[in-house]
Amino acid sequence: MRISARAFAVTLVTALAFSGAGVYGSPVSAQDDRTLAALQQVVPDIVQEAQTVPPVEIPEGNTQRVFAAATDPGRSLVAVVSDSEIGIGLPEAAAAGNQALPGLVTYAAARPSVSYAHQRTDRIARSLTIIHDASAPTEYRFPISAPPNSELQVEEDDGTVLIYTDDVYLAEIDLPWAKDADGNPVPTSYRVEGMTLVQTVNHAGAAYPVVADPALKLQCEWWKAMCRLIFSRKLTKQIYGVWLVGGVAGAIEALKSVCDKLKGKAKVICKTAYTVAGASAIYKFRDAARQGQCFAVRFQAPGIVWYEVRKKSCMNN
Repeated sequence: MRISARAFAVTLVTALAFSGAGVYGSPVSAQDDRTLAALQQVVPDIVQEAQTVPPVEIPEGNTQRVFAAATDPGRSLVAVVSDSEIGIGLPEAAAAGNQALPGLVTYAAARPSVSYAHQRTDRIARSLTIIHDASAPTEYRFPISAPPNSELQVEEDDGTVLIYTDDVYLAEIDLPWAKDADGNPVPTSYRVEGMTLVQTVNHAGAAYPVVADPALKLQCEWWKAMCRLIFSRKLTKQIYGVWLVGGVAGAIEALKSVCDKLKGKAKVICKTAYTVAGASAIYKFRDAARQGQCFAVRFQAPGIVWYEVRKKSCMNN
């Protein structure tokens, strides 16, 4: 096992920087929380970002739920995407979390060679794995909670994980990364088993600690200037099939029924495909189906909408 030569100095600086930065009247420092110390050593930018969590304003003056230590048995970090909840659980947290910073909750694990953290910002929900020494496992399993009829799929191009609900793209887990105490990348990859995200981190020979990160990227939220609404290949073919039998009017009705199942901004963007674009959107469904790809709507504030045939981020079925 190798420990970075910077470890003592960074930990000391972190302890000074974060002493008195506790939440709910309990001062927390990196000296008291080894997970926070390891994160400051390897990913200080994430720690800096976690010092504040700005509230996210959405229509009707509501604000996203306050981020706090998870005390439920699943210890899931929950984010709201288009009015639907998506959660990332922890592989083996041993107890309730410690809210080390406003945007960061740390968790001890059943084995001392590993610990975990949740980070929440206005645009991302991050589950961090901290590998403290060479005895730690190389595989970590994160249960993903999502609305009924949801599926996970690893994107072939870059390793991101797509989250589809009822054959419509809802969110994604960003491409996997891991980094050691010397700043070097550590080989890592994802695979999925049903609704479980499995991350492999090949940390042998790395400088410890090592930090790895599944991060949920939120799509089609009110505060996002750009929104992507992507239909699976299967759903794209279904709409095209209705067009072949019932013409444009029939396909528009089929698309309307799909849009009615969505919520929030995703529903609003979907409705533009049949209320504004009409036949032109249906013909784009035709082009996508004929090419074996998927139909997508892209929205850019303040109201620019366009339709496309998309290969990347298409659900394969």
